[in-house]
Amino acid sequence: MEDMPFPRIMGDMVMLPTGDVLIINGAMAGSQGFEMATQPCFYPLLYRPDQPSGLRFMTLTPTTIARMYHSTANLLPDGRVLVAGSNPHYFYRFNVEFSTELRLEAFSPEYLSPDRSNLRPLIVVAPEEVGYGETFNVDVSVELPVVGIIEVNLASAPFSTHSFSQGQRLVKLEVSAATEQSGEDGRHFYRIRCTAPPDGRVAPPGYYMASAVNQGVPSVAKWVQLVL
Repeated sequence: MEDMPFPRIMGDMVMLPTGDVLIINGAMAGSQGFEMATQPCFYPLLYRPDQPSGLRFMTLTPTTIARMYHSTANLLPDGRVLVAGSNPHYFYRFNVEFSTELRLEAFSPEYLSPDRSNLRPLIVVAPEEVGYGETFNVDVSVELPVVGIIEVNLASAPFSTHSFSQGQRLVKLEVSAATEQSGEDGRHFYRIRCTAPPDGRVAPPGYYMASAVNQGVPSVAKWVQLVL
């Protein structure tokens, strides 16, 4: 167990391609419902399960827009998080303390900071569909030489409402070490041998965002259909 830096209700939790979890939106007092919350929580948090106890929560850059009741957050294929909504009233109301919010925001996690751009992989080749237990190749290019394992992770495409994201999951595939290859045009890339999830209990059939993750920096995702 670990305490968050701030109290929070109505927070939205988004699984990132890295396996970390973004906690965003919500308020610090009251409860979910019309006119029942106060003190918007402007600070997103990053929950890092692999860090030692006491260091798992990181406070991130705040917004200036209150995201209260009826707000939402969803992962985008480019690694950002689409943040929208907030209407703690029975009808649209604008000249009040926490007005009906029609603006959208795109939150950029720290892995998209400019100083990490040379670590970001680009998926060059990936299959459009794979079957359960199937092995397949994913080819990526990276500006800097690869050090360690490049992960290939599948993120579901869920819908989110009332602080719950139905069907949200992240599946880390079994992968081989990336091996450097040369294409016909002389360009170098890395090939990763991946194994699809074994069955529908691990990942139900459907469309997933496949991301290559190099040293904590994910690629732009490619849509892959997992089929029976």
